[in-house]
Amino acid sequence: MSKPKAFLKHSKAKKRSEQGELQILETADDYLAAGVDHEEAAGKWRAGDAVKSMRFFSKAIDVYDQGLRKFPNSLDLAYNKARVLLEIATHPVLVRQLNAPLLEVLQQALEAHRYALSLDQDNPDTLFNTAQVLTAIAEAYAKDADRPDQDALQPLEEALELQDRCLALQELRLEQSLQEQREAAAQLETETAESGASESTAHPAQDSDASPATGTEDQWFAIVEPVTKDTLIDTILAELGTLTTLCSILSSSPAAAPTSTLGWIEEFSSKLVQTKLPILLQDAETEKLQEIALVKANFSSGLLEAGYRLGAIDSSTYKRERDEAFRVPDLDLERNYAGLLANANSLIAFNSALADGGASIAASEASQRWNALSAAIANMAKASKISGPVPDDIAETHFIRGNCSLLQHRLSHPPAFYQPAIANAAQLLKNADVFYRNASKLYQDDEQKVISHVRAAVSQALQTGSDILSAAAANAPGKGTEWTTGQIEDMVEEGLISLAFESS
Repeated sequence: MSKPKAFLKHSKAKKRSEQGELQILETADDYLAAGVDHEEAAGKWRAGDAVKSMRFFSKAIDVYDQGLRKFPNSLDLAYNKARVLLEIATHPVLVRQLNAPLLEVLQQALEAHRYALSLDQDNPDTLFNTAQVLTAIAEAYAKDADRPDQDALQPLEEALELQDRCLALQELRLEQSLQEQREAAAQLETETAESGASESTAHPAQDSDASPATGTEDQWFAIVEPVTKDTLIDTILAELGTLTTLCSILSSSPAAAPTSTLGWIEEFSSKLVQTKLPILLQDAETEKLQEIALVKANFSSGLLEAGYRLGAIDSSTYKRERDEAFRVPDLDLERNYAGLLANANSLIAFNSALADGGASIAASEASQRWNALSAAIANMAKASKISGPVPDDIAETHFIRGNCSLLQHRLSHPPAFYQPAIANAAQLLKNADVFYRNASKLYQDDEQKVISHVRAAVSQALQTGSDILSAAAANAPGKGTEWTTGQIEDMVEEGLISLAFESS
């Protein structure tokens, strides 16, 4: 998910009374200053102390709320409150500190953004962020087993509408900015020619430092960031991200949307990728090109999976175009941790799509599935060497390799009965055990650490023929039967194990 847009800034000097205490909040700017102070403190603590960071973010929201009760028409207060709610509901570190269910906080963020839009319906930043909230809500709906997948479609459709509107406004403002620059350059050229001078005749601007101070109070002003090509690119990438989520819904529930949806996605994305993006990439830097290539590859992977599951393409087309999407030079896959991770997940999705295609397809495509999983493991081995010092990043590479090892082991079962999987069945289970145990040691997140430990125990139980549920429960002290059963169900849903076969 793209980062929320930048917010208002103020001078560092805090307003204080003669006694040295923070001044009583009286104006909208006072509330803005206090809220941003809390946000800055939250940002400083986010990496080291998530609990303290969340406390400061909560204080910021409270201050903005107080300000809005006194100044309900303040767009700045409304925008900042909405943006902070988006931040705490989508940042992976902060989400774990929420005091309410994620969906409830996302709904609060959506209400706050709708209020900000009611104050200025043509604010591109608010439109952009509102779409981000709607996409996050759709993703939460899709993960909720108690909700039908159709529930996720409406917020995704609204998100795309807002993103398209945001992009149109940004395109207009960029063109206006470029036109003003051209006119200014032409005027300067004319003045220079008329004066006959070789130097610019423009009068130097008065040094702002020479202006006398008007008082001790902070001066507030909106930082209006200029619309650039990168601004438009970010919005287009956000749209592709929303379309990728829509493809994921279609893959998991093909009947959730009309059959024409896939064609509409292709047409909509084609306008973005083939018409709008190329014009904006003429002066793009290498890092931006890599970011774009990754988003496009993820979208292509999602679209191809949906197309295969809906019967629009065959497995060979799926594989060929998927491989091409991750082979583009701009992605620089061999030295790109995020790219290697995305490619591995795409290969796992390819395996799952073929596995779900029916018994005959699952068996006939066993070789392709085995090779895809082997490639995913190789990608994660490379990623582990370039992931940097973040333990969770390294842990993720081990966790995914554990999953892939179990998926390869599944190919030894019916209907695939793939000979290399049968011959290496014992070793594959040992590999999974080792990878999961490594992940458990490296993860900093306690929940993910326990999940890895449970999966290692399941891998061991498969080796010894022990009861899977008992092994999982023994390695998840204090979690309870419901949690442990849920973990086993997740493994079954991911295709890692088959209880029917394992218990036979």
